Amino acid sequence: MEKCKLENLSLTGRLCYLFMCIEKYLTICYPQKEWIFVAKKMWQWTNVYWNEGCDIYSVVVPEYLFEFDNYEKTNTLAFEGKLSKKDYLELTNLFAGLTTGNPEDEINQVLMLPIEFNNECECTNFDTANNPTLKILYKMQDFLSLHNISFPSVSRIQNMTVNQKNGWGNFIDSKYLSIIN
Repeated sequence: MEKCKLENLSLTGRLCYLFMCIEKYLTICYPQKEWIFVAKKMWQWTNVYWNEGCDIYSVVVPEYLFEFDNYEKTNTLAFEGKLSKKDYLELTNLFAGLTTGNPEDEINQVLMLPIEFNNECECTNFDTANNPTLKILYKMQDFLSLHNISFPSVSRIQNMTVNQKNGWGNFIDSKYLSIIN
């Protein structure tokens, strides 16, 4: 039932749905952790152009965060000098005990899905990105299913349709969709 509704969503709507799924995953699988920083970075994406949104979000992806062994290298080589030491420390503490950034770690795979989503949309149109982005959403739903987590309702984003901006959707302040405060 939900899969049919996903097909009617714009790419922005699909990205929002992906973030809704990720929030459910994080809060249910790791309720002891404080996910506000991650949620803030996710929901900023839909307010800006996608390349900028992806850059903002990428700091919360463990594979990138732990690619180098210290803040200076990470900031310079992975984030082009745009990651504050405060944010680095907050994120490395958040992921401590959950992942070392190993691409095989489930939490890293989940948090990497928006990057994969972005890559499928880059330099293309809706028709080309349609099926690959749906597959990414289904992959996220598979992670939720593994943990018996119900899917978020599409009804909250049903107004974000493929009829907006050639399937891309409108810029939107989407933080109202967050379940993390």
